[in-house]
Amino acid sequence: MTFYGLAALVAGIVSLVLGLSFDWLTFDLVGLGLLAAVVLAFGVVSRPSPLQIDREIQPPRVPKGSPAIAFLTFANRGRRSVATTVATQPFGGRDVRTVIPRLRRGERGSRAYRLPTSRRGIFDVPPLEVTRRDAYEFFRTARTFADVERIWVYPRILPLRRLSSGQMRHLEGPSSDVAPQGNITFHRLRDYVAGDDLRLVHWRSSARTGRLVVRHNVDTSQPYSAVIFDQRPNRYTEESFEQAVDVVASVVTSASADKAPVELRLTDGTVVGGARLREPTPIIDHLTGVGPDPDGSLQAQLLLERRGKGGTSLVVVTGVLDPDDLPAMAALRRRFDRLVLVSIDVTAPPPPHFPGVRVISARDADEAAQAWNLLAAQP
Repeated sequence: MTFYGLAALVAGIVSLVLGLSFDWLTFDLVGLGLLAAVVLAFGVVSRPSPLQIDREIQPPRVPKGSPAIAFLTFANRGRRSVATTVATQPFGGRDVRTVIPRLRRGERGSRAYRLPTSRRGIFDVPPLEVTRRDAYEFFRTARTFADVERIWVYPRILPLRRLSSGQMRHLEGPSSDVAPQGNITFHRLRDYVAGDDLRLVHWRSSARTGRLVVRHNVDTSQPYSAVIFDQRPNRYTEESFEQAVDVVASVVTSASADKAPVELRLTDGTVVGGARLREPTPIIDHLTGVGPDPDGSLQAQLLLERRGKGGTSLVVVTGVLDPDDLPAMAALRRRFDRLVLVSIDVTAPPPPHFPGVRVISARDADEAAQAWNLLAAQP
């Protein structure tokens, strides 16, 4: 019951009591009229609605800022006409309203509306609400339609060129340890590490050296990229963190072209992807819900990469650049063909020169993409 309905009910009761108490016929009629209007209004809104509404959201995964459309199909399943109603869709702190026109018996219709996708994240779209009111606004009832649906608003994907090292093919065999490990071409013998396939143990060399050594086979043509995302909140503003996520998603998408494997490391210790990953969807899904983490360490993740198997390129995305991180990154020059650090800093200071590491300093993701494409054009 609304405020007007409550006021009408109280006024009707008071008028009726006064009329009966003082034998005032006018007050009796006013009271009975108000009570009758309240009862009639209640009967109107409490009557079951013959309206049926179905909703479908397409596509369920969209980049930030791209349209996500909710399609409504509705029908009148009753014997009476359904008056014009307003359907309200709560989403993202906003109410999106759609007018459903008057429907005659058996009549159908459809409508579509756009959901706001300006913020990255994983969102649950709640059911649609249809509110019914009587002519006097005495009563208001709400009925929900459709189930909760999940929508993924991806980071923005910028058009980045692949680094030249990602396209490199060693036609005469691998020349360094950075070629991705595989089972195609023998490269060298190396010490055994936990997890190596025992079938690769070279027993004659192991007996001669007194320690286990294994064959290090490589895939001479398949690029392999590693991306590290610095989540430390003291490196970013709220906006620059979102810009950095856009850069990470764009780098991953670019590096995974032609189904090349990509590994993403985050400073909170999470690792997504790897040698078996052939398309970036799982990584982009994870980036959709990622947030800042104050406990991580970029240098700790770089140290883990030194213990890894290397690859063709290593890209680090951070906020305000800490010069102390550059030596730890440069130590990976023997593990990767190319090392690139992208710093998203609203002040955009000139990028420092450090041997073996190419540094991109940009105010936002678009500026970083321009600098990246210029770098990718260089040999």
